[in-house]
Amino acid sequence: MPFDCSELNTYKTIVTYITESIDKPSRAALAKQLGLSRTTASNYVNRLISRGIIKELDSESQGRGRPGRPLVLSEKKHYSIGAFFDEHDWYLVITNLQGNIIERFHHPIDRMTIDSFLQVLIAAIKHAQKKYKTLLLPAIGIGSPGVIDRNTGTIVKAVDLGWKDIPLARVVKEQTGFDCYVLNRYRTTGLGEALYGKGKGEKDFIFIGIGTGMGSAVILDGKLMFSTNIHTGGIGHIIVDPSGPFCSCGRKGCALPVASEDALVANTIAKITTHESANPDSPLHEIFMCNNTVTLQDIMSTADTGDQFARSMVEKAADPVCMIIGHLITIINPNRIVLGGPMATAGSYYVEYVSRKVTETNLTPDIAIVQGSTDVYTGARGAASLVTNRVVDLVLGEN
Repeated sequence: MPFDCSELNTYKTIVTYITESIDKPSRAALAKQLGLSRTTASNYVNRLISRGIIKELDSESQGRGRPGRPLVLSEKKHYSIGAFFDEHDWYLVITNLQGNIIERFHHPIDRMTIDSFLQVLIAAIKHAQKKYKTLLLPAIGIGSPGVIDRNTGTIVKAVDLGWKDIPLARVVKEQTGFDCYVLNRYRTTGLGEALYGKGKGEKDFIFIGIGTGMGSAVILDGKLMFSTNIHTGGIGHIIVDPSGPFCSCGRKGCALPVASEDALVANTIAKITTHESANPDSPLHEIFMCNNTVTLQDIMSTADTGDQFARSMVEKAADPVCMIIGHLITIINPNRIVLGGPMATAGSYYVEYVSRKVTETNLTPDIAIVQGSTDVYTGARGAASLVTNRVVDLVLGEN
């Protein structure tokens, strides 16, 4: 028989308290903190233990009197699966309730179409289902490209890919049976940074991810900010130059067409092919002659060596981001800015320049601007946390 809402909420409160406590609480500490009798608290704890959500460790001395037995999340049952899309690949992780990675999966998409995007993900989920069976919680967290309707799990639009109205969650649910919790890929990466990366321990920080798309995650008081149902964190469509180029969204002057990975690569190639490069001896010229193109990695690696042409191109793409960060600092005043996505993790000069320029322009020396994790699975790990956070509903809500 399913629990009523008040009971489920109590179980959720207990699990949240155990998860967020710096010191592992005992039953007595839990009862005191939540205002429950010891008997009532123990009954709730016993139920959570019997369902494999939490466990008791061996006794620890807690001063005088009978030693308490610390409560922690179980690591042996109820695994979560998270998926993260990056450029032309799906990255998936299986984590336990403590957030530790059990296994990683990488599934490239050979031909980038909507159908391939969906079917590669579905095949990856089915592979995990077959391997882990009932150990998996019956849901998946997904870090997807584009503007996401988080209530329906629909990709409303992905401007950098030219996609619109993709019912991602519905298709995955129909073919795998798993519920889906979908956020923009840079928002799940922000969650990963908050839980396991450069934002860990920070109550207020902003993650900004830049690749072929642009997005952000604002963490306030330790929680991911949500406002309207869609479009939260869409910094790629902040107007940075009213006289700038048209964006594929239909507006003029957005950051995306001048600050994204595609913009950096296209502008660099244009400078090389029109012989407008300030430094014709730049290694990027030779790379282009050999390959008839240059990649983001080529540009960022060359900029790291001190090449002035590469650095000038990186700076041109970074300047709109500096402007956006300046505004975000003025409005939110976070403790830290974490830069991620391919633009920030392909080299070091990009982040160094942004940090210096923002500080010089906005006079904000006390706000650290740092490079995010270079582990591409951080976004998948953040996506998996969307499932882990719902473990009580998924395990107890149907029983």
